[in-house]
Amino acid sequence: MIFRSLFWKLFLWFWFTAATIIAVQAVMIWLNDVETMPERISRGPLSEGLTIFSETAVQVYERGGIDALNDLIRRTIRESGTEIYFYNGDGSPITAPGGDNVPEVVSEVQQSEQPGHRVSKVFLGRSTWGKMVIDATGKKYIFIARFRAPGQRPPLFPPSRIFAIVLTAGLVCYLLALYLTSPVKKLQSTVQAFAEGNLDARVSPELGNRGDELAELGREFDRMAERIANLISSQKRLLADISHELRSPLARLTVALELARKNSNPKADQALDRIEQESERVNQLVGQLLKLTRLESGAEEVPPETVSLEELVQQVIEDADFEAHALNKSVKATRLEQCRVAGSVELLRSAVENVIRNAVRYTPEGSAVEVALQWRLDTAVLTVRDHGPGVPEAELAHIFEPFYRVSEARERTSGGVGLGLSIAERTVKLHGGSIRAENAPDGLLVTLELPLASTVTPAQSAPESVHS
Repeated sequence: MIFRSLFWKLFLWFWFTAATIIAVQAVMIWLNDVETMPERISRGPLSEGLTIFSETAVQVYERGGIDALNDLIRRTIRESGTEIYFYNGDGSPITAPGGDNVPEVVSEVQQSEQPGHRVSKVFLGRSTWGKMVIDATGKKYIFIARFRAPGQRPPLFPPSRIFAIVLTAGLVCYLLALYLTSPVKKLQSTVQAFAEGNLDARVSPELGNRGDELAELGREFDRMAERIANLISSQKRLLADISHELRSPLARLTVALELARKNSNPKADQALDRIEQESERVNQLVGQLLKLTRLESGAEEVPPETVSLEELVQQVIEDADFEAHALNKSVKATRLEQCRVAGSVELLRSAVENVIRNAVRYTPEGSAVEVALQWRLDTAVLTVRDHGPGVPEAELAHIFEPFYRVSEARERTSGGVGLGLSIAERTVKLHGGSIRAENAPDGLLVTLELPLASTVTPAQSAPESVHS
């Protein structure tokens, strides 16, 4: 999961890049310091600097004598730790003679016949450098410089320093990754809130004064959200207005229908019955639309009532079973446990009825719709299973949308208009629960989950099963 997160990808890649740069730079410095070994001392910029220093030492000695030369030597030792020895061309010491390999270097400088030849030797890890210096009168001197320990390989870096540098780089990379991904996180949370029905969710207040591309993306989302919210609001108002406007013509149509029955001959009864049937269907549709509109607009409120869910489900099962027998079908309870939930009896009854009647509509003749209610921890779980053809997997998530039809022919045959499950879904959410559908081996299984009322817990009442 870490490597699927944009924040962690940015942070780890930034940190890896910074640590790699630090490591490469440290190795390059280390390799460059190795060049201070004796082979490098005998040539290159360091050797040229020593040559100039040797000529300066000759001038100091000839102008100021041995005291001035000793002052130069003491200052050199104090500032750099490099020891200086001065000899005549014949090898006799002018300053204090040097130990270790200094006489060997002096002897080799004397024996060299090449003008400007430099000699470098290592003894006990310390490099000694020597050169013949000739002044303007042709007098020869031998200049010897013995370094503190230039021949030793320097450490790469102290571990504590490396750890501090990498940790600092990690902190900077963390803050940079946080700065780059925080708008994405805010956009994600706002999109989730918008998808869950909070049409007032916006990103801009969370982004502050940012002016980069991510802030522009957030503002574009806000414009899109505003447009969608206006469209949805307009759609809801249209449904509510149409539903209200249809109620009056339907009432007048019912009155006119009764008058027509009194003034018509028996031959018109069949046509009038058909008109009454279709009028009732339209009236039911308008009622469902009004209920759906109230649920979506928040006009319906959940009263603080404690509902005996098992009794409510039992009543709905009995009513649905009575109606299903006329279709050679049945509805039975496989398990009903005592559950108490907080909410509206009428709204919950409507939700359960819609789910069970939908199952009765599609279960085949000779089969039974199976209903079970049980509690799990702090949740009441109601399952309704039919033995019908089920729903294609790709369309399971859409069956709770208003007016959604899995199959036009099937909906026409069943007489459904695609509002029952939508009303059930919004009612369950209004009570803080959830609803989902999944295909069983031979039918559709719809599961409703509702939080148990806090006043009554499953531990206070032993679960009981009811079979019918």
